[in-house]
Amino acid sequence: MKKHDLHGFTTWRIDEGIIRTEVKPDIEIILGYAIENSLIVNELCRHRKHPLLIDLKNLKAITPQARAYFSARDRESDINAFAFLIHSRFQRIVGNIFIQFNKPRVPTRLFNNEEEALVWLRGYITREPHTHSVTGVRN
Repeated sequence: MKKHDLHGFTTWRIDEGIIRTEVKPDIEIILGYAIENSLIVNELCRHRKHPLLIDLKNLKAITPQARAYFSARDRESDINAFAFLIHSRFQRIVGNIFIQFNKPRVPTRLFNNEEEALVWLRGYITREPHTHSVTGVRN
């Protein structure tokens, strides 16, 4: 399990096929950091669809441009579901803004409990090759 130490995130694939990314402390997530992380996430996917667990415990700020980019609405992505692990009221607000206004093109949910998030994401683990289908958002 190689961890990728990026400007705004630490990102890796956990054994069961879920990609995990954690926001670094005291960093504002800007578009460049979003692009950098997304490239690593897609590299870890290896052209197969994978769910993504995003741990927001250190999130202080994120620009609207970075939020829009993460929604994957205007670009290809190998992610088939987002689970946000939130730890504060502020993170819940950011997560809800992301879901309501950026309308990610894959199922997306907020969780306070990591195990519950992983259980939900396991339902999106696939052994099938990369596809280009678009699914709705679950709240």
